[in-house]
Amino acid sequence: MVTDTTGEDALIGVSLGREIRTARQERNLSMRALAADAQISQPFLSQIESGQALPSVVTLFRLAKVLGISPSNLLPAIPEPAQILVTRANDGGHVAVDESGTAATSRILSSGAATRAVVQEYRFPAEAAVGEWFESDGELTVYVVSGTIRVELFGHGEWELSAGDALAHPGAIRNRWSVCGDEPATVLLAYATDN
Repeated sequence: MVTDTTGEDALIGVSLGREIRTARQERNLSMRALAADAQISQPFLSQIESGQALPSVVTLFRLAKVLGISPSNLLPAIPEPAQILVTRANDGGHVAVDESGTAATSRILSSGAATRAVVQEYRFPAEAAVGEWFESDGELTVYVVSGTIRVELFGHGEWELSAGDALAHPGAIRNRWSVCGDEPATVLLAYATDN
């Protein structure tokens, strides 16, 4: 049975065909021998192996039997569904990073099942209190959306970053931010864990 393989069916067909071809080659079977023992034509087996056709369940079982493996060993893994997360501009509140009254605020934009990274938006009023030295596991990427900040990496130096600039570094390096000038700043911090 020849199937019009388009889209997701095409991906399944290609993966299935690759598994059948690999199993056949590992057993030093010719395409002609496998097709004959599985009671299908050699051209049809060629179409299956190239992903141009999907075998029926009966044919899949016959192929697996000749190859001496379970039919499930030939089936491609089912991909996990994509997890999509949309965070709207007004979702969640900005939380102050300390109790000074003039502190920067932070809002989590993404974390959890949909992503391995945590992304936070920081808003700094002019001359905002930014806090003390920080360190963490994983890797950090600081991206400046607006304004200018200074990032200090303990023992490594300091960098002034303006809108459009980014800096990435291991989280284990102690780091501290400060606002440059009298303009507010908005910064995105992406934190990716080591796992």
